Amino acid sequence: MLRAFVLLLVLGNLGFYAWSHGYLRAAGLGPTDVAEPQRLKQQIHPERLTVSVAQAAASASAAASAASAPSGRPAPAASMASAAQAAVTAAASAPAGAASRLCLQLGPYITVGPAVGAALRAAGLTPVEKKQALNPQWMVLMGPFPDTATLNRKLGELRRLGLKDGTYAPVTDRPNYMLGISLGVLGTEAAAQQELAQMQAKGVNSAQVVQRNAGMKSTFWVLDGLTPAQAATLRKLSAAALKDKKPEACAG
Repeated sequence: MLRAFVLLLVLGNLGFYAWSHGYLRAAGLGPTDVAEPQRLKQQIHPERLTVSVAQAAASASAAASAASAPSGRPAPAASMASAAQAAVTAAASAPAGAASRLCLQLGPYITVGPAVGAALRAAGLTPVEKKQALNPQWMVLMGPFPDTATLNRKLGELRRLGLKDGTYAPVTDRPNYMLGISLGVLGTEAAAQQELAQMQAKGVNSAQVVQRNAGMKSTFWVLDGLTPAQAATLRKLSAAALKDKKPEACAG
């Protein structure tokens, strides 16, 4: 019984193979081929079919964009990339000389600021004056005296009292106290009073404590936007013209 069933199954498979491959077409048996004319006849209302070129192009563009975009959040990444590229482009298009310009300054000057400014302008530079209040200081002062002869006589008295050179000097940079003698400059009034007491113990009886910088301001000359050539011109100016100050980078 089983052998007969297997035989029928094999014969059935052979028959289906012969039918599907057209071997039985001569006997009127075989699958129906749907040729192109037959397929067109089977279409329902073919005249209603249209192809929109614009829609197809839009669909293709959208599909290409979707395919090229990574998963996650592509829009912000694209925006950041565009912004970075724009920044690089802007930096590349900036004037090449802007990055090489310098800001240098000279100072501080107390009394010779105008002379330095004149020397800078004579060299073809355009300095800008900047004023800055001086920090408080106190000075142990003899004088000021009415004339140079009196000043020199007082200097001789100090030498005879045994004061060492360098512990006193004529005032040269404070117009209010010029033709006076400085016996010390201190940062606090208390320290200045202590110094005065020590000088009095040595026999100096005509000294007093004064505010050295009261109402005074120092001068800085600022030269911003210098080209390398202008900076070289500034550095070539003599120490006498700049009153022994050297150009430094601008503060702040």
